[in-house]
Amino acid sequence: MNKKIYILVFIVLVTLSRKRILAQQPLEQTPFEDENVDDLGNVSDAFQVSFFEALKQKGIENYDRAISALDKCILLEPEKAILYFERGKNNVFLKNYDRAIEDFKKSLEINPNDKDVLIVLYDVYYTQRDYTAAEKIVKELMDFDIQYKEDLARIYTQTKRYNEALDLLDELEDEYGPDLYRDQLKNRLYMLSGNTERQVKEIEENIVSSPKSTAEYLKLIFLYSEQGNSRKAYETALELQKVNPEADEVQLALYKFYLIDNKTDLAVAAMQKVLESKTIALEGKHNVLNDFLIFVNENPQFEMQLENAITVFDKQVGSANIFYELAVYYLQKGDKVKALPYFKKALATSPEDLEIIKNIILLQLDEDQFLDAEKTVSEALDLYPSQPLLYLTYGVTLNKQNKFKEAIIQLETGIDYIIDDVKMEADFYNQLGDAYSGTGDSSKAKSYYEKVKSLQAKEN
Repeated sequence: MNKKIYILVFIVLVTLSRKRILAQQPLEQTPFEDENVDDLGNVSDAFQVSFFEALKQKGIENYDRAISALDKCILLEPEKAILYFERGKNNVFLKNYDRAIEDFKKSLEINPNDKDVLIVLYDVYYTQRDYTAAEKIVKELMDFDIQYKEDLARIYTQTKRYNEALDLLDELEDEYGPDLYRDQLKNRLYMLSGNTERQVKEIEENIVSSPKSTAEYLKLIFLYSEQGNSRKAYETALELQKVNPEADEVQLALYKFYLIDNKTDLAVAAMQKVLESKTIALEGKHNVLNDFLIFVNENPQFEMQLENAITVFDKQVGSANIFYELAVYYLQKGDKVKALPYFKKALATSPEDLEIIKNIILLQLDEDQFLDAEKTVSEALDLYPSQPLLYLTYGVTLNKQNKFKEAIIQLETGIDYIIDDVKMEADFYNQLGDAYSGTGDSSKAKSYYEKVKSLQAKEN
């Protein structure tokens, strides 16, 4: 199965999902805020002074001093859980994780089941990849909020207990309904575990409960394609077309199958719908058009359909990649006139791409667009002041405009950047000979032409 089939479907799935990174972080933010000093109870003035000093020093990131102030507080009031909690947080900031864990445990000895302390302790264990300890804490946190099952699933993922993680995510889905983030985490688990049978069964059950869900059909198409089961993927795409014939996304799936089955008319119609779609991402359109470029290279009788597709795509915001590919396509056909505008569009999207710049300059010179070439290469030298090819083409375009003195300056500057390239060196000398000849200095021109002959003789 050609990988591009399921890559295309995957692109659609991404566009239907919100972007949320599967970061290795706990469910809830760590509560490192300062404590309310009104909750400290009846304490001495000396205690209050030291405690406020600790908060102040933590606020200005002097964590060592904050800890020293808290040590004074602990000598005065050793049974106050908040002091160990605060000291632990400062140790976390200093990356003294073992000391932080001791402080948080001491705080919990004095005040068991404190949610805020459990959260930061879990955070430290998870950061340290002590998943056994993190699992114990997160199970305690589940008594406060069942959604900590999601964190437990993440721990199971790290410890390769994939099916247990999937069970937890299924329980959360039963409790709270579908969630796109959990869905992405499940997909990752399926990929890691290789448990595709369970994944297929789940998607099929989702389709039964939501028979018009385009997203679920696309998941199934993608999964079958990834497994290399192109026939099942194709049948599923056709089923989606029956269920939701107006869905643009189904055309993205069917397009490649039509090409493989030599149903070119259907492929072209599907491609047209994809390119005109307002819901399919440009990356998906890019892939479809790129596929068709490859197809037309082998089947030139469909060039007219390609031209029509390019016209549709050209009206939309494109990427440098697709414009570059279109330019190369026309260049390979020998159509430099059509290639140049697409190189320019590629450059507008990716203005520092040296390869695109070189192609534009050479085409402008081929088309006798010397003023345009001069402007292009001048701007390019601002970006790449040590590229000898740019100086050479600058010299060529200036010579072509009879700007011989300016050409000499550019050529003599650029020749110093040549490293072990005899042919380019000969080209520089040839252009310098033309430039000096243009100024009327035939003696210097002759000397450069002789250098050209000498280098050519060495090459031969």
